[in-house]
Amino acid sequence: MSSVNIMQNTNGSATLGSSPDQGLHTEAVEWIATSVDKYFYIATRPERVTAITGRTSVAGTGGAATATIRKVPSGTALTSGTALHSGSINLVGTIDTNQSLTLSTTPGVLDLAAGDALAIDFTGTLTSAVGCASVSLSPKA
Repeated sequence: MSSVNIMQNTNGSATLGSSPDQGLHTEAVEWIATSVDKYFYIATRPERVTAITGRTSVAGTGGAATATIRKVPSGTALTSGTALHSGSINLVGTIDTNQSLTLSTTPGVLDLAAGDALAIDFTGTLTSAVGCASVSLSPKA
């Protein structure tokens, strides 16, 4: 089986990539009740976030608990990173249901430079919360 690698250009058009490292990819992060804020991906090239989806498999029970996906440049504290979306992932919400987040419309927020990290930032108490989030990325030309 052969694969096709698609690269998103800065003008929104698409180009076929010439190697697997030029294609679209997804990074995922999981959480459990004892999870803490953490990094889960470091970009090795310029990229753009194209989608973020969360899903809770076990809802938290200790009151409001949410998660935010942040872009964090090297040398910056995780909690000082930039939120990539409006709203947040509801960790006490309906289980087994995708939560597609609305991406930021601020120019440049969704663009990662080489060395920028993606992180998950929790608020509230997770108690029994379990789930995962995925972030889709495309290379920037």
